[in-house]
Amino acid sequence: MPPKLRGSLSKGLPRAGEKAAAYYCPSCSTRRRTLSTRRNGIVPPRLEASRLSFFSSRPITTSSVIHARHVPPRLRELYEALNKIQGVATEQVNISRLQLALRGLESEAPIIRVAVLGLNDATAARKLVRLLLADPLNTRESWEDALDAYDSDPTQGLLIRYGEVSESIPNNLLPTISVPSPILKKGNLEILVSTLGAETELSDAHYTADTFLVPTVTIPTSHSGRHNAVRYPVHRTVVCGRGVDGLVAYNGLVSRADLKKETSSVYGAIDLAVTAPQKSNDRIAFVDIDRADEALEKFRESVQNASLYERGWNGSGVQAVQNWLASLPVEGALDPSLKSLITSLIDAAEAGVVADENRLSQDQQAVTISDDVRENLDRFATKKWKGLAWWKLFWHVDDVGMITSEILEKNYLPRAEKEVIWTAGRFHQAGLGMQLKDAPQPAQQLPNDSTNGKPESDELWPTQITTSRNRLLETTVPSLQAMAQRLVLFSMSTTTLTSALSALTYVSVPTASVYETGTIVAVGLIYALRRQQKKWESARTFFEDEVREEGRTALIKTEEHLHAVVQEGGPLNEGVTETEARKTIDRARKALEQVD
Repeated sequence: MPPKLRGSLSKGLPRAGEKAAAYYCPSCSTRRRTLSTRRNGIVPPRLEASRLSFFSSRPITTSSVIHARHVPPRLRELYEALNKIQGVATEQVNISRLQLALRGLESEAPIIRVAVLGLNDATAARKLVRLLLADPLNTRESWEDALDAYDSDPTQGLLIRYGEVSESIPNNLLPTISVPSPILKKGNLEILVSTLGAETELSDAHYTADTFLVPTVTIPTSHSGRHNAVRYPVHRTVVCGRGVDGLVAYNGLVSRADLKKETSSVYGAIDLAVTAPQKSNDRIAFVDIDRADEALEKFRESVQNASLYERGWNGSGVQAVQNWLASLPVEGALDPSLKSLITSLIDAAEAGVVADENRLSQDQQAVTISDDVRENLDRFATKKWKGLAWWKLFWHVDDVGMITSEILEKNYLPRAEKEVIWTAGRFHQAGLGMQLKDAPQPAQQLPNDSTNGKPESDELWPTQITTSRNRLLETTVPSLQAMAQRLVLFSMSTTTLTSALSALTYVSVPTASVYETGTIVAVGLIYALRRQQKKWESARTFFEDEVREEGRTALIKTEEHLHAVVQEGGPLNEGVTETEARKTIDRARKALEQVD
């Protein structure tokens, strides 16, 4: 059906000479005074159009945003839950869309922002918006001429709001006009006119709901001629295409888009004349903009053309877009567009929390040190270590400490230590610190308790492997060095004493032969070397066993500590755990169900 024919303008519109009405800007939440552009008496259209040149370039300044906090009682719980999601799931949700949802909950009659996006060109979108908002009972108004004449950068965008008079509204982001349209007033709507890129060569690209519901507009900077891209969230979007190419481009975008539960928030309007009786459904409508424009002009020429207007308007298919745009919510219930926005935000936050939980679970499974890393404990003995045989101690006794220290520094669990550092880095990326919640303060720890399984508060990764290596270097290596020196000293002293005894016997006993006295030297030498071999091999075996045991203990404590960090470790920078985030999401979902 065509728009309802009215005999006169709404009584609520201000008449000439009345004071300017107070205008409430929903985007920046500041109350302003609108200055009427009409004077008493008749104003020439050309002069009035010149006053509506709101698209002239001017420096853009940044103003502070003041958020209203007068939330209706029945929406307060949902508002607080969503506001808490902003803190616990910052990386999972689109902050601009979340702020739009919060702003919508600050009123029983929220302003619904609708984007009309032209595919690569805003011409068809501007014409469609003019037809949707035009009043057939009035002559062509100045805002219609200004909208048709708007030929600025199509990516800059144009914001249209309801106003009792047509005028330019100062805005630090976008060119903004007010239009006295009954559709905007009844539906509490504001319309963003911009463009949407639809490059056909990107056939493998995938899109999300943000592609349609968070369009990008450009704003000029304060002094230079450069432009900055700004994401401007909306509740619903009408994608306007022209001809067969526009239809193909729109189908390509929608087919590659993952809209999930926001399918009803995106609508297609294709400017393509079709003869089929069914020109629209709940997803797309075929419109004939030229036919609708001609019907509107016919009716404005004379009321006697009402039948021609009705046939032309209904045949153009624009009424289907208007019905979708002006759909009203059930009284007392949450607006469907706002509910769809809140539901998508809650789902996105929950999906992000689930993804984080899965990633942490994978990190937890990666904590377990593999068997080949454990076998590295049995491969610490290198060629240099084998070179410290008992019979080589006589010329390597001073190198025992250096060789064993080098072996420990280079071959004591190097791969395991690198994997621990890498895993700790992943934990830090996930927002987990290495300090456990119940870990004692450094001042309360004993100085010698270096292997308690909990690192100092300023350590970035578990240091059990490093601590055990340092303890071996400080205790076991010096003991092994001292043992080697004692064995060599005992062997040399024993051999020297037996040699002296043999020589003394040979001199003092004339009947003693060289073979008899040499036996004494042989017995002393064999005893010393046998003792050195036995003692040194025992010391080497003890050293190897101690290194293996220390390594296994360090690995076990490292695994236990990393598992404890995953389960109860404190987040960095006062973050939140997945449990708190999930509770907040469940609270928001229950509050949304209670509102309805």
